[in-house]
Amino acid sequence: MIIKEYTISVFLIVLSLVLPGVEAVGAEWKYLGGAALPNGRQTIVFFDSESVEYTRNRSIKVWTLSFNLSDIVSVRKRHEKEVMERTASKKKMRYCPPYVSVHPETVHDDYVSIISFEEAANAFKTKSRAKVLFEIRCADTMIRTLSIVSYKYIGEIESKRKSDTAGSWGLIRPKSNADTLRKIVCGQERTHGVGKKGQGGWQDFPCSQH
Repeated sequence: MIIKEYTISVFLIVLSLVLPGVEAVGAEWKYLGGAALPNGRQTIVFFDSESVEYTRNRSIKVWTLSFNLSDIVSVRKRHEKEVMERTASKKKMRYCPPYVSVHPETVHDDYVSIISFEEAANAFKTKSRAKVLFEIRCADTMIRTLSIVSYKYIGEIESKRKSDTAGSWGLIRPKSNADTLRKIVCGQERTHGVGKKGQGGWQDFPCSQH
């Protein structure tokens, strides 16, 4: 199982511990990584390729969304036929998840799981833990939070809390989810000009090894 193999930055672990629920709507969620938390719960994190913004200050803004792994697995199981059909179609097109593009050592079974996670997150309503807007500076590998939206469910009743207080800049820890995100969006920067979300389009690349 791929989740347990990867680390997650401290701020995302804290979010995963305290913030629950949202629906992935109007976005294109790409797999970023996951973590086994101290309480034994596992989380999975995605970033929105449609929200990536390359600023005139040479920084990059991007939203992430975290889920309980069990919720994504449950949705994938409930809609197994459709998810597998979508996954097979992506494989046929030689779609390469951004995660795999910066982790070419990813084995085939994990490559397939990553695509199925993305399909489950994008195609079906799933309760998430939190949605976070990050800003990344590629030149000096720094990151900070700009906005946090946390969701909580009591039964089917949703409530949310939002904070738009920008955090302090911090150095991105190597081999963390934040480091994976940096590699992905900083690599994409070379194919985009400065612009708001979605301008220029997200560039997917084929996976030659899969």
